[in-house]
Amino acid sequence: MPPMGTLPHVLIETNHRLASRFYAHAGSAVALPGALAVHSGYNSTAFNISSLTGPTPHLPTVLKTVTAHYDQLQTGSSLWLCEQYAAAPDRAAMFDYGYTFQLSAPGMLAEPFPAPRHALTQDLTIRCVENAQDALVFAHLVSIIFRVSFPLCQCIYGNPDVWRRPVYGFLAYRVEEPVACAMVTANAGVAGFYSVGTLPHFQGRGYGEKIMRHAATYSETHFGCSLSVLQSSPAGRKLYDRLGFREYTHFSIFNRSAKTKE
Repeated sequence: MPPMGTLPHVLIETNHRLASRFYAHAGSAVALPGALAVHSGYNSTAFNISSLTGPTPHLPTVLKTVTAHYDQLQTGSSLWLCEQYAAAPDRAAMFDYGYTFQLSAPGMLAEPFPAPRHALTQDLTIRCVENAQDALVFAHLVSIIFRVSFPLCQCIYGNPDVWRRPVYGFLAYRVEEPVACAMVTANAGVAGFYSVGTLPHFQGRGYGEKIMRHAATYSETHFGCSLSVLQSSPAGRKLYDRLGFREYTHFSIFNRSAKTKE
């Protein structure tokens, strides 16, 4: 269990909120009453992320503030609602604020990963993002794996100066070909995994497990991170279960398109 009785969902949500600040390097991260609003500097629902900073007794009040903030910026955004911070919102009511439901993502936590069930692949070299070329490779992988435009990924991930504590990037190479990536937010004994993926034609070879184990070991060795957290996608669920992750919360994710000024 988490140290000193800290509730698992708090560790998961706090790390996610910290990781979302990564996308603000060309924009802003603003603490609003009851919420954090991250703006990447671009009109992107994926990288403009708002989330509650704690349980709220009246979600509509927070929504009014958040929507006004993004309307002022004339940009789309996504809203991540942790179930312990806001009861499952009525989708019709959310639509009144311009939000459309996208998906529900389990929030998961793991203690140190169990030993591998099988021998891990030996044909990978894994290294941290450290320079401009590495940052460009990371952007390229994210673009292909998650189907995001490369120019936008280049703006978000391509600056080597943004890859510094608490956020680190990892790249997996097969010979000299980059095949997988992972972003980790290491803070307060917790390593949060984000943008974990493998190129489509290399999936099913254990590369995702190899890069996650490498990143977890790195985070424990360098920063004392004994816990790992993430928000699971359906594609990664089998791997996360195998690594010992357990569900402790759910995030309801809503998108909202940009509203231009009249």
